[in-house]
Amino acid sequence: MLLLLLLLFKELLCPRASTVAPQVLGPHHPGAKEPYSFHMLQISSFANHSWAHIQASGWLGELQTHRWNSVLGTIRFLRPWSQGSFSKEELKNLQMLLQLYFHGFPRKVQAFASQFQFEYPFELQISFSCRMYAGKASESFLNGAYQGSDFLSFQGNYWKPSPGAGSQAQNVCKVLNHYRVIKEIVQHLLSDTCPRFLAGLLEAGKSELERQVKPEAWVSKGPSPGPGRLLLVCHVTGFHPKPVWVMWTQGEQEQPGTQQGGYSILPILICFTVTLTLVILVVADSWFKKQSSNWNICSPHVPALPFPQKPTPKTLGVRNHGSKTDS
Repeated sequence: MLLLLLLLFKELLCPRASTVAPQVLGPHHPGAKEPYSFHMLQISSFANHSWAHIQASGWLGELQTHRWNSVLGTIRFLRPWSQGSFSKEELKNLQMLLQLYFHGFPRKVQAFASQFQFEYPFELQISFSCRMYAGKASESFLNGAYQGSDFLSFQGNYWKPSPGAGSQAQNVCKVLNHYRVIKEIVQHLLSDTCPRFLAGLLEAGKSELERQVKPEAWVSKGPSPGPGRLLLVCHVTGFHPKPVWVMWTQGEQEQPGTQQGGYSILPILICFTVTLTLVILVVADSWFKKQSSNWNICSPHVPALPFPQKPTPKTLGVRNHGSKTDS
């Protein structure tokens, strides 16, 4: 099995024809504006010395692009462009490498559980990631957690215990550092394979990643909270990218306790009780337009701009890391 792993490793790291140069990002490439990251998350649950379950997924930033099918032992590509620029042969070798890894990982952990003082039931979490900046090589990370707490990381060519993890993590790293071949595989996957795969994803998914859709917002009347008072509900939906912020403003003043948002895949609803006329302000990145409300309708127009536009400091209420809609 070790020989097969090494052969797959050599084929994966030294493809016959590399189609991606991760250091070269054009001025209009999405990665040229802000760092993008690809990370693989692995959650391994161990009930006892004979039962274990592994979940694994791949993410481009906050967008899930891959899922591991533990029954079939295959990679599920969740986007039309999730294969990036890797050839079928490279993807096949990567899948076989993951099959060997996910087959052997739980057995090795269970074999060393007593020595490592892992107490059943327990959970291990591993984050394998790389981040790319414009015109630079990427940064790479591998971090492990035990029972939800930082446990160890891979730095340079060595496993190192996390600060505060104690002698238990030191013992695990001492054992792992004896496996020279495994360390070389991890190092090359982090420094070469992951950046190449990330660059291919950014290029293949460019049209979707650059897509901008203005938020659609409207206001409806809710149940009356009392005499002379009106409950307004602002509905915001259809936005892309997904990070969005919504708030009620009166004039130029944000109304306390009405901001809501963040990374959302569902329509956002926020309520506000009023006795005065408000102004509805819709802002998405550096797009904005004020529009008066007649209490029951809001149909803002937001012009589309090239992706990703950064907000200007003079724009009211704009956040640097997403879209914002004020109602």
